[in-house]
Amino acid sequence: MKSKSASQSVADRVADSTLAQLQSVRERFGGGEHLSAALTPGLLPDSVARSWARSRDAGVRPWQAPEYELLKSARSTRESHEDRRLYSCVVDEIEQLWDACGGDDWTIFCVNPEGTVIHARRSPACDDELILPIIAGRRILESHIGTTAPSCVLHEGIEVTVAGGQHYLDQFERASCIAVPLYGLHGEVIGALDLTGTGQRDLSQVKEQFRLAALAAEQRLFATLRGCHLLRVQHDPRWLATPLAGVLAVEEDGTLRAASRMARRMFALGHGAPLPRLALRDLFDDAPLAQLSRLLRPQRNPLRVARMDGSHVWVQYARAPLNRSTARRMDVPLATVDDLTPAAQGSGAQNGSTLEEQTLIAVQNAMREHGGNVAAVARQLRVSRTTVYARLKQLRETGMLGEAQ
Repeated sequence: MKSKSASQSVADRVADSTLAQLQSVRERFGGGEHLSAALTPGLLPDSVARSWARSRDAGVRPWQAPEYELLKSARSTRESHEDRRLYSCVVDEIEQLWDACGGDDWTIFCVNPEGTVIHARRSPACDDELILPIIAGRRILESHIGTTAPSCVLHEGIEVTVAGGQHYLDQFERASCIAVPLYGLHGEVIGALDLTGTGQRDLSQVKEQFRLAALAAEQRLFATLRGCHLLRVQHDPRWLATPLAGVLAVEEDGTLRAASRMARRMFALGHGAPLPRLALRDLFDDAPLAQLSRLLRPQRNPLRVARMDGSHVWVQYARAPLNRSTARRMDVPLATVDDLTPAAQGSGAQNGSTLEEQTLIAVQNAMREHGGNVAAVARQLRVSRTTVYARLKQLRETGMLGEAQ
């Protein structure tokens, strides 16, 4: 017991010493000194040091109070199609992360590429003045509040942890945050998922959960694509049903429209730019033509496809192209392999007359009518709120929930 207490005491002294050093560095840097290795010996990650420099260049000084910018739009803070789609892709993931990582001293939120908070989750019992301002519609900008993990992610495109005194503003030295990037259809950063709080927690223990949540949100983003086949790919078939699976969006002629982050890694396609013109045969360069043609047809089991370098990739057919007229008229749930039966592809599914589609349309219209009030929707449709939430989840999985959210 004494040994454990002594170890804790040593750890506390080291933490206090590091915090004191960072306080001195902030004061000197805010006064105009250059950030050098001599000034910050192992105290700041390179990405955080660059954020400090951007913050100072924007005119922010460490001793200032944070000034969150609040959008002054008369409409919803999620007024753009991109923001609504991002929200629909992350909202369920944030809820699951909250169940695992939440607490009175923490908040989990998502920002878009401009640093605007799209959705935030915190405890109703939270009264921390550093966390309360983080709400949908606020902007997390270095020009207003200095260094944060989301701001570093948006500039660097990598996951970032900012612990305590590593923040640029003095007032944030009791806060810690970790953020991971969200990648879009063309390999670009479209946002960041963040955990911020003032409680005691080893953020390295939750990093993997946030990575997986980001990958799952990116898969939902690909599910919003219309008029193309979706394929899941992985080297290990056990991972095909997990966020670790890559997603390929393929046109009817076999041309590749888009590839997810994991798929780009698997096929060495690079990040940050649209794909070159590629076809499935370019990715699976050692597969027989007969097998390539089967990739764009529903299969009960994944196919093991050879590549010229001697490796193999497992490919699972995930979804057929959605009917465009139906997609424009309503936000249909995505078909799975089991849904792709002749009956599901018949005229009833295409003209929007199935009971399932009528139910979803009714929920969507009622949500618009009642401004998103789930209880009112449930009363109007004479169903339980649980049923309404389930239908909303179906609509949200398409990424096109729109004003119904």
